[in-house]
Amino acid sequence: MHKSTTVKKNLYVESLRGIAIILVVFGHIIGSDNTGGMKVADHSIFRYLYFSLEYIRLPLFTVISGWVYANRPIFFYNRNVFLRNKIRRLLIPLITVSTLLFLLRIVTPGTNSSPEFSDIWKNIFFPYDIYWYIYSLFIIFLGIIVIDSQPFFHSLKGWAITLVASLCLLFISSAYLEAVPNFFSFKGAIYLFPFFLFGISLFRYKKIILKKGYEIGLAILFLIGIGIQQLSWFGVLPLQGRISILAFVVGVSGVYLLFRLRLKSNMLIWIGQYAYEIFLFHVFFTGGTRIALLRMGIENKWAILVLALMISILIPILLQKLFSQSGLLSLLFLGRSLKNKKRSSIPVSSTPNLRNPSSEELLENSMASK
Repeated sequence: MHKSTTVKKNLYVESLRGIAIILVVFGHIIGSDNTGGMKVADHSIFRYLYFSLEYIRLPLFTVISGWVYANRPIFFYNRNVFLRNKIRRLLIPLITVSTLLFLLRIVTPGTNSSPEFSDIWKNIFFPYDIYWYIYSLFIIFLGIIVIDSQPFFHSLKGWAITLVASLCLLFISSAYLEAVPNFFSFKGAIYLFPFFLFGISLFRYKKIILKKGYEIGLAILFLIGIGIQQLSWFGVLPLQGRISILAFVVGVSGVYLLFRLRLKSNMLIWIGQYAYEIFLFHVFFTGGTRIALLRMGIENKWAILVLALMISILIPILLQKLFSQSGLLSLLFLGRSLKNKKRSSIPVSSTPNLRNPSSEELLENSMASK
């Protein structure tokens, strides 16, 4: 068993958490195509930036989630307690916030999409908008409860076999399950799981995987992968989506290098500790800021992007502080226990020797675990 006895928070990972949530918000402001977000042209600089970061954004977020889980894995808990905590932390805010967003878009003019009220029941089975990530993460936890309870997984060989199996499942899903309805975002869980496993390895087998000297080879691999990605953007090579060998190689090597960078930034640490709240609520303000600025006559896309990014990060932090004043609101919107509605902040001026978040705090602190 790889039980961790550490009780200190790694501020380098906290800084990466801040980067991860900024990249997520940045991507959602731009939008995945020319009908969403800022509705930028497919060949604009904004679409180029979105495309260039696509292989890193969610993988980084998910690798951090796996790393955090490995700090306090399932065998630290009663299995039923672990599952109950995940239901409270993930599913209650998922249903509350996604339903609120759904209803708000029905009545708000100027939104990119206006759903029909008759479809509101689908939120339970097909998570609305960006909240597919939370459902997918919950499914990952269901899977890891089973996998991490097996002795074979507690060795580097067992972990590697599981990783290969998860990649095989990913490509099988992409090739043969396209027509299958994406109930509870299970396809998202299949996509994210290899990165979650990689995050576990960065903690459990860090002395092997993060061994000095490996970064040179990984840097070369990353540059080759990014080079191929750029050639595909400019039409020299065929485009490859996020479910591809190229995407996995770029994602894993890029995240590996970020972990080896050991970046520590007080601002990023501060933002990172609110990553869950930012993820939950930022989508309310990405579009809202754009609509408000356009009505004020501000049409410069760079101005819209920067202002929307700032507002979509800061207001969710304020909402977290507001909801934390009420036990019920804290439960419904943040997934906090009614027994403990207070939250300690990270003293960012201290040395990187603070408490590591428990797996129960995964989404709260990693986005906590998309």
